[in-house]
Amino acid sequence: MSRHNKSSQKLSISDASIAGNVGQAGERLIQVQGRGKFVFGGDNNVITYSEIIQISVDEIKTRPFEKTSPYKGLKSFEPNDKDKFFGRHQFLAELVNKLEHTNLVLLLGASGSGKSSLVGAGLIPWLSQKLGNQWVNLTLRPDKDPFKALYGSLLGARFKQSEVEFVTSGDDGTLNRLVSSLKQPDSFWFIFVDQFEELFTVSDPEKRDRFIKDLAKLCKDYAGDPTLKIVATMRSDFLDKLDAAPANELAVLTENYRPLLTQMHSDELRLAIEQPAAHHGVVFEKGLVERIIKEVQGQAGYLPLMQYTLDLLWKIERELEEKDGGLDDRTLNIKSYDAIGGVRGALQKRVDQIHQSLSKEEQTAMQRIFLRLVGIGGNSTSETDWRPIRKRELRSRFADPLEKKVLVQLIDANLLVSDASKAETESEATVEIAHEVLLTSWNRLEEWITENREAIALRNRLNEDVRQWKVTQRDEELWSGIKLEKAVKLRDDLTFNQVLGGFGPDATEFLMASVGLRDKQEREEEERQ
Repeated sequence: MSRHNKSSQKLSISDASIAGNVGQAGERLIQVQGRGKFVFGGDNNVITYSEIIQISVDEIKTRPFEKTSPYKGLKSFEPNDKDKFFGRHQFLAELVNKLEHTNLVLLLGASGSGKSSLVGAGLIPWLSQKLGNQWVNLTLRPDKDPFKALYGSLLGARFKQSEVEFVTSGDDGTLNRLVSSLKQPDSFWFIFVDQFEELFTVSDPEKRDRFIKDLAKLCKDYAGDPTLKIVATMRSDFLDKLDAAPANELAVLTENYRPLLTQMHSDELRLAIEQPAAHHGVVFEKGLVERIIKEVQGQAGYLPLMQYTLDLLWKIERELEEKDGGLDDRTLNIKSYDAIGGVRGALQKRVDQIHQSLSKEEQTAMQRIFLRLVGIGGNSTSETDWRPIRKRELRSRFADPLEKKVLVQLIDANLLVSDASKAETESEATVEIAHEVLLTSWNRLEEWITENREAIALRNRLNEDVRQWKVTQRDEELWSGIKLEKAVKLRDDLTFNQVLGGFGPDATEFLMASVGLRDKQEREEEERQ
C-alpha cells in the first residue's frame, strides 16, 4: 500500500483573526471586510482572504446593485457560495489547524449551528483555491447506504463507473482498496461525510457498521499521510452513538479532534448579516442589525432562521421596489422587517401563509408530505426521550396527483429540497425537508409530529424491514406479536390513512404475508394440542 508523505502538502493557518470591531463605526461607517492569512505548506504559500476597509454607507450604495438575494434561506452554504459566507474565519482557522495534526476531524455542533456551511463554503473553497487540479473532493451524506452515497460522489468527481463500481458492494476493506488503487501519488484527497448522524438514523445497520469499521481502518492505515484528509459533521446530541462498537473506534481516533461549533459572537453575526448585502450595494437601516443580533442570540437553530429571515426581507423589499420604492434606496428597512415577523416569527408566519392559501384537500396533502419526510429518533413511546429528524424520500413515491402538485409548490417555496437536477434518473430523484429547524420552528408541523410520532416510527421501521424482506423473501423477516398487531391496527385506521398516507403496496403485501404466517402457525399449534 502506498504512502505519500510530502512536506509540501502541510496544512496550517496563521494570523486568521478578524481584527477590530466590525459593523458601524462613528455615525455611519461600516467595516465591510476582515483580515486574515491562510498558510499552506510554509510561509511562501499565503492566501490573504480579505483586508480591513471601513467605508461609509453612502459609498456602499454606489457599488453595483445586484438584485438577487445574497442570503441562503434554509439551504446550507455550498462551495459556490463562498463569497456570501462570512463570520466564521476564526473557527475555520481552528478547523484547518486540527487537520494539520490528524487525518480525521469530527466537527460537532447543534442543529442549525452551520457545520455543513463551514465546510462547504469555508474549508472546501480554500482547499480548491490552493490545490487546484491536484485535489479530489468527495462529498457525501450517508443516507440508507453510505457506500452507494460514496459511489455517487466518485462519479461526480468524474471517476469512471468501471473503476469505482466495486464500492457499492461495501465489502470489508472497500475504502482502503479505493484509496490505494485510485489515488495518485501527487493528488490530495478530501473526503467530507456530511450529517454523519444519518448513519445512526437512516442507514441500514449492517452497512453502517461496515462503513464505520472501514473508515476507522482507513484512518489508521493512512495516519501520517498528509494527502488524505477526512472531515465528518455530526449533531452534538448524537455523540453518545460513538460509545458502542464499531463506532467507538472513531471515538478513540477523534478524541482530541472534535471541535465544537458554538454560537457566533456579536461581531461575527454582524459580518454574516451586513457583508452579503454590502457586496450587493445594499445597507441596513440604522439600528436594524442590532435588533437582529439581539433576537438570534441564544435561540436554537438561529443561523438558518436568520438566513431565512434575511432572504425573505430582501425579497419583500424587492417586491416593494416594483410598487413603492423598495430597494431603490439601497436599504433594508425596519418596517419591512417588522412586517415579516422578525427572526422569531418570519418562518412561522410564512409557512402558515402558504398552508392557509391551500384548499382543505391540499392542506391534507401538505400534511401527508411533511410527515412522510420525518423520522423519529430515540424512544417514540416516551414523552421526552424522542426527537424528530429529517428523512429523505424518493420523489416518485409521491404519486398522488394532488401530492405532486403540492410537492412542487413546497419545493418552489424552498421549504423542501429535491436533487432532481443531479439524480442520474428521474426515478432516483429524492426530496427532503429543507432544514431540521422547520421541525421545531413551525408550530403546526411540530404538533403534527407529536400527535403521530408512534405511528411515524412504526411506519418507517416497517418500510425498512419491507425493503430487506423484498430481497430475501425469508419468513424470518416477517413481523409477529405486538409489533404486527399494532401495524395491522394502523393499516385499518382511517386517520392514519388520511393523515399519513397509509402503507404502500409493498408494506401491505408484507403485512398480509406476516398475518398469513401468523395464522398458519396458530393453526399448526392448535392441531398439535
